[in-house]
Parts: sequence; C-alpha cells; structure tokens
Amino acid sequence: MEGISLDAGTLQTVSFEGVVFREVNLSGVEWKLIRLKDVRFEGCDLSGAKWTEAALERVQFTDCRLTGLQLPGAVLRHVRLTRALAPLSLWPDVESKHLWLEDCDLSEAVFMDAKLPGAVFRGCVLGKTEFHGAEMDGADLRASALAGIRLGLRELTGVTVEPIQLADLAHLLGVRVEELDAGA
Repeated sequence: MEGISLDAGTLQTVSFEGVVFREVNLSGVEWKLIRLKDVRFEGCDLSGAKWTEAALERVQFTDCRLTGLQLPGAVLRHVRLTRALAPLSLWPDVESKHLWLEDCDLSEAVFMDAKLPGAVFRGCVLGKTEFHGAEMDGADLRASALAGIRLGLRELTGVTVEPIQLADLAHLLGVRVEELDAGA
C-alpha cells in the first residue's frame, strides 16, 4: 500500500502478512486484536493511532511518525524501529522479544509495566521517558540520551549503559554530580 490515507476507523481481528505500507496515513486508526507478520512501515504517519492487544512479528518501522501511538498489551517479536518520532507514545504492558529501537525520539513515552528483556535503545532520546515497573534485564541503553529518564533502581538491574551516561542516572541514588572549581 502506498501513498494512501486510511480513515480513522476501527478494525478488529484482522491480519496483515507480507505487506509494505509506504507513506500511508494511519493517524488516529483504532485496531483491536490486529496481527502483523513480516510487515514494513516506511515513512508512515501513525500519530494518535491505538492498537489494543496487537501482535507484531518481524515488523519494521522506518522514518515513521508515531507521536501519541498507543500499544496497550501488545506482543512484539523481532520488531525494529529506525528513526521513528514517537514522543508521547504509550507502551503499557507490552511484552517484547528482540525489540530494537535506533535513532528514535521517545521523549515522554510510557513503557510502564512493559516486559523489555534484552531490548536495544541505540541512539534514542529518552528524556522524561517512563519505565516504572518495566522488566529491562539485559536491555542496552548505550548511545541514548538519558537526561530526565524516569525509572528506578529495580528497572536498571541488568541494564547496560556507557560510563558517560552514569551522570544522567546519578539522581536515582540521590547523588549530585558537579565539577570541582579550579580555585576551590
């Protein structure tokens, strides 16, 4: 499907397999129990879309706008987002395996109570991104902007970060990080 606009209607219990959505406007669509397998989204707009209890297997999103996208209870298997604009997106109770996000803006996104073991957030903006209650053991946050990230020590257990990112996480321990003035 290329260059079309799907009305902001509701689809329920529909499957798409082996489909490429290219520059398709899906903003505001509401899909329930949707199944996507071997699907690619390229340059699509999914702003404000809501996919309740969706199942995505081997799905790619490249250069897509996902502002305010809601994926409550989604199951993600081998899902990749590249250069996605997804601020204010909601991922509550998502269960993922082999989730890869690269160069994505996830500012103020919510991953509350999500299962994200081994998820890779590479070069992402995670400012004010909410991870409370998320299971993140084995997740990799290297090269991502962590300033203002919202999570606790429990969520950080088993997460990989770079030494330079530790300053952005120090507030979780109640520690201030400051340079010593040369004259002090």
